[in-house]
Amino acid sequence: MAQRAMGSFTEEAVKSVSMSLEEPAWLTELRLQAFEQFRSLPAEKNPLYTKYAFISAFDESAFGAYPKGTEADPRSFFKGYLTGKEANLLLQANQNEFPAQLESTISSAGTVLMPLRDAIRHDEQRMRRLFEDRLVKSEADRYAAFVNAFFNAGTYVSVPEGVVVGEPLRKMLITDNPTGGIIEQNFIAVGARSRLVFLEESYSRQGGSQPLVASTTEIRAAPGSVVDFSSIQLLNDQAVHVANRAIDVSSDSRVTVSTLALGSLVSRSRMNFLLNGRGAMAEGYEIFFTDDRQRYDFESNLVHVSPDTTGSTQARGVLKGESRSIFKGMIRIGSQAKNSRAYLAHHAMLLEKTAKSDGIPGLEILTNEVKATHSASVAQIDEEQLFYLMARGLPLDDARKMVVLGFFEPVLSRIPIEQTREGARFMIEGKWHGEKRTLADRDALIALTGETMPQVRPAQDLFESHYKYRQ
Repeated sequence: MAQRAMGSFTEEAVKSVSMSLEEPAWLTELRLQAFEQFRSLPAEKNPLYTKYAFISAFDESAFGAYPKGTEADPRSFFKGYLTGKEANLLLQANQNEFPAQLESTISSAGTVLMPLRDAIRHDEQRMRRLFEDRLVKSEADRYAAFVNAFFNAGTYVSVPEGVVVGEPLRKMLITDNPTGGIIEQNFIAVGARSRLVFLEESYSRQGGSQPLVASTTEIRAAPGSVVDFSSIQLLNDQAVHVANRAIDVSSDSRVTVSTLALGSLVSRSRMNFLLNGRGAMAEGYEIFFTDDRQRYDFESNLVHVSPDTTGSTQARGVLKGESRSIFKGMIRIGSQAKNSRAYLAHHAMLLEKTAKSDGIPGLEILTNEVKATHSASVAQIDEEQLFYLMARGLPLDDARKMVVLGFFEPVLSRIPIEQTREGARFMIEGKWHGEKRTLADRDALIALTGETMPQVRPAQDLFESHYKYRQ
């Protein structure tokens, strides 16, 4: 196999990053094993998807691996929104991380939110078990191996057994002309019968250099736990964004993962739900809005291992300009997963003839007595809907905006975290008007208008309302 140019992403760089972070020898060895996978794997392993690999292709040699600690001020980025006294918030500016100050009721219960390097120093044995039993496997994906080899930052979240974290925990990443790639490895472990809401946000200043933000995120939900995770990606128009997420859902636990992607030039997302216990439930929501020459590549998989499990994942996006997207998804129901229910859907709306989207859903079922549905659609905006709205007095642009916002609503309305759900509506409408809105902008608006504070509501059962399964 011909050696590809990898810029500064070399074996020597792996050792240098590990040494600069003062890591133990076992972690350096795991990095080197991941590097071998990164060096040998193609950008896309599945032959069904190979011809679409160009959508998320980017020049790796344009970026660096070294965490040089470039200075960036997260508080000036938001122009006074952050005061320095925020609780339950972990800030990261380029590769520099600022430890979170947890509320006393949360920290006294044993909940942890800290930079990954601190977690390794604090409890090396536990972290070693997590690294050696990774959910995001290096051999499964080239860019998972890339992050596993070169990560220079990361976050560790732990909620002990039986603890309900009443307030959302939050992480904000800001990139401001970094000298190297921001490459993160994140672990979230939630104990049995515990509860966690976690918000992840990624921002970068417009203009300047082209940032690379790459990450893996692993969520482990112990039996009977409830986890709501959301991610908002608002990087600048030159950025490259790569994300691999794996979610292990145990018996009688429930996990929802909601992602909103509005920024970056190239975005590559992989999400795998592993339903590994009887009664496990998982829901995934991916929302995107592209314009100009943005290129988005999504893959989402539901893997049902145990009986009586429920999984659903939905992607919904709108494309303008010459933007391009691809959604790939698979439902896999194993031989032991009787009475499982699975739903996978992708729907895209094209606002201009120069935009393009593809959807490739799939099923692999190895047992009977299951419910499984998948669907995909790509269509232009409905002219009849526009005519209906314009006939009632709306200008064309307002009618188009109303149709677009309504198109997102079936997925937005199911996101259980209200701050994410309402923030997504606010930012999508901003992108329609060409504005770069953030959650900080919405929080400031709430402070002015006196709206109620965000609440978390339980998601409704998709299968009870789906036409195929109505009684």
